[in-house]
Amino acid sequence: MSANVSPQLANRHLSSPSGPSEALQRLMDGKQLTPLFQPIIALDGGRIIGYEALIRGPEASDLHSPAQLFDAARCSQQLAALEYACREVACEAFVAQSLPGKLFLNMSPLSFTDRHYREGVTREILTRVGLDPERVVFELTERQPLDEFVSLRAATDHFRHQGFAVALDDLGAGYAGLRVWSELNPDYVKIDRHFISGIDADPVKREFVRAMLDIAHRLGNRVIAEGIEREEELRTLAALGVEYVQGFLLLRPCRYPPTHLEGLERLVGFRPRLHETFTFRQRVGDIVQHAESVEPTVSTLSVVERFRADQQLTCLPVVEDGRPLGMVSRSELLNIFSHRYSYELHAGKPIATFICKRTIRVDVECELKVAGQMATEDPLQNLSVDLLVEREGRYAGVVRVGRLLRCITEEKMRLARHSNPLTQLPGNVPLYEWIDQLLLDARPFTVAYCDINQFKPFNDAFGYGLGDDVILMLGNVLVKQTDEYQDFVGHVGGDDFVVVFRSDDWRERCHRILAQFLEDASNLMPSGLEDYWSQDRTGRRRRFGPLTLSIGCVTPDPTRCKTHHQVAQLLAEAKHSAKAQGGNSLFESRRQQPG
Repeated sequence: MSANVSPQLANRHLSSPSGPSEALQRLMDGKQLTPLFQPIIALDGGRIIGYEALIRGPEASDLHSPAQLFDAARCSQQLAALEYACREVACEAFVAQSLPGKLFLNMSPLSFTDRHYREGVTREILTRVGLDPERVVFELTERQPLDEFVSLRAATDHFRHQGFAVALDDLGAGYAGLRVWSELNPDYVKIDRHFISGIDADPVKREFVRAMLDIAHRLGNRVIAEGIEREEELRTLAALGVEYVQGFLLLRPCRYPPTHLEGLERLVGFRPRLHETFTFRQRVGDIVQHAESVEPTVSTLSVVERFRADQQLTCLPVVEDGRPLGMVSRSELLNIFSHRYSYELHAGKPIATFICKRTIRVDVECELKVAGQMATEDPLQNLSVDLLVEREGRYAGVVRVGRLLRCITEEKMRLARHSNPLTQLPGNVPLYEWIDQLLLDARPFTVAYCDINQFKPFNDAFGYGLGDDVILMLGNVLVKQTDEYQDFVGHVGGDDFVVVFRSDDWRERCHRILAQFLEDASNLMPSGLEDYWSQDRTGRRRRFGPLTLSIGCVTPDPTRCKTHHQVAQLLAEAKHSAKAQGGNSLFESRRQQPG
C-alpha cells in the first residue's frame, strides 16, 4: 500500500540537476532497494499465512519513502521497471530467509500501460530464486483510477493462468470500488484501514465491514483487515468474523521478520474461540472411502475414456506398489483433451504426467479441521479433487472435499450449540460426554474445578467489561497450560471452569495455572490499585484484594464410578474444600468414589 505524493513535489524532483530518472535508474541497477516484510496472520490459531513486501529506498535519500519513490517512477514512466526491481529484491529476501506462507507483492495497474511492461519477467525471477508461483499473490492497489476494466481483467486472468493469486488492496478507498471487485473477483480482498481505524466505536464502519465480509464469503474471496493498530479494533474485527489480520498492533514492517510471533495468544485470544475442544476429535480415517486406483504407467487415453464413460467419477488416485503418488482430476484432464491436437500430443503419455500439482495428501490420523484448512486456505486449490489418504505411507483411500466440509460444519454447529457464548469453550454437555467416555473406557483421569475467588465483588466494582476480560484471561491460561491432545477444558458457567486432565504432570500444570492467573489478574487491576471497596455476598461493604483462584481436584476410580453424575459429586466436594482454604490454592481430594 503506497501513499500519494503531490505532482508539485514530483515535478520538483524531475527538475533537479541530476533528475530523479537517473537517480531511480541508479537505485535499480545497484539494487539499493530494501524490502521490508509485514506478516498476515490467521485469527484462528495465530498462524502466519504470508508476508506483504514493502519497499524502501536508501536512507537519507529523497527517494527513501515509498511515496516519493513510486511517484517519481510514475512521472518518469519507469513504474514497471521499478516494480520489477522491487519484485526481484523482495523474492530474493523472502527465499533467503525461508519465510513461510505466501508472498504478497504490490502492483499498480498503471504499470500495465507502462512502456517498460513485458510478460514473463516475474517467472524469470521466481525460477532463478526457486520460488513457486503458487506462493505469490499480486496486490492491485485501488488508489488510482481503474477504468481500463477489460485490460485489467485480462492482466488478472494472465496472472492466474501463470499460477499466481490476486488480491485487491485498499478495498473501499479508491475510485471504482465494487465495480473493480466484481470485474476481477480476486482471491483476496484487503479492507482499507479507513474502515478499520476506530471500528470499535463506529457502528457505521462495522456495518460496512459486515457487508464486505458477507459479499466476500458468497464469492469465495478471502478477507484481510489491514492497518490494525489497537486491541479494541482487533477484538471487534474478530467478533465480526474476519479471517486474516495485518497491522502495527501485530508487527511493524521489518527487514528480518520472525517466522512465528511470540505472545500472539494474548491478541488472538480476543477472538471468542479460545480452543476448539471436541469430545473426541474426528479424524480423516473416520470418513475415508475406498476408491479404485490406477498405475502411473497407464495410458492417459484410457483414463480419459474412463472419465467419459462414468459421469460420477470426478478424479482417480494414482498408486504405485501401494504408495500413493497423487490425484488425476476429471475436469483438468478433459479440459486438456478438449484442445486441438491434444490426442496426438498426449494420448500415449503415462497418466503420471497429469497428476494434479496441488494434490492434498493426508494421513488417516489427520484431524478433519486440519484437512479442511489444507483444502480451503489456498484460493487456487481445485475443490473438486478428492484428498488422497494414506496410512503409514500406504494408500488408504480418498476423502471427498464436500463430505469433509459437511462433517466439519456439523461438528462446529454441534460445538456452538453446547459452548459458552463468551469463551466458546465447551459447556456441560460435551464435558459430561467426555467424562462418560473415559469411564466407559476405564481410562484414568483427574478432574479440576477452577473457580475465581471474590469474583462478584470485583465485577460489581469494575463492571462487566473488565469482568469478562478476567474470564477470558482465565480461559486462555487454562488452554495454554493444558495438553491440547490429552486434556479437556470446559467452561461450565460464570467464572467456573472444569479441566479434565489425562496428562501425567497434571499437578505441576495446576501450579503453573495458579501462578499465571495471579500474575495476569494483577495486570488487569486498574492502574495503581492494590485493593478496592465493594459489597460482599451479605451486602456489607468492605475492602477486597487482588483476585485469586481456587482449584479443587479429584481422581475418580473408573472401575467404581460409572457416570459423570458420580464424578460431579466428588468434584463438588473438592471445590468446596478448595474454596475453604482461601487464597490462591490447590486442593487434592483423596476420595475416588462417592459415598
